[in-house]
Amino acid sequence: MDRVPDPATAEARTVEKLIESFPTQIREIIETLRAVAKNNMPGTYEFVYHDAINYKLPDSPGTWICYIAAQRNYVRLGFYFGVNLHDPEELLEGTGKRMRHIKVKTAGDAGTNELAELIRQAWAHATNAAASSSFD
Repeated sequence: MDRVPDPATAEARTVEKLIESFPTQIREIIETLRAVAKNNMPGTYEFVYHDAINYKLPDSPGTWICYIAAQRNYVRLGFYFGVNLHDPEELLEGTGKRMRHIKVKTAGDAGTNELAELIRQAWAHATNAAASSSFD
């Protein structure tokens, strides 16, 4: 009888496989961003979608929080509801109705307190929205 793979293990391999496909400089930025994301979003669900690493609340559909997407010379840290984030350093780019992103060009830039604070805000917004069942 075939064993059913553990979804958490299978997903982790998928994320790792995606990361391994990028050049060293991009991998370093991604790994730093992943660490910051995991440290500031306890219990988040990490998965690959459209060749990006995405984060959402584990038990709540529609509560996507942010994503990490490799580009040729940088890594994009995107926020699905970035318009709601307080950004005194004006790091966020974008003009859409909800989404905003940051172009992260070095691993050092990926580990800044300012990025960690934006991730914490996005996590808080998602958990509050899930509790009230509203993503305005």
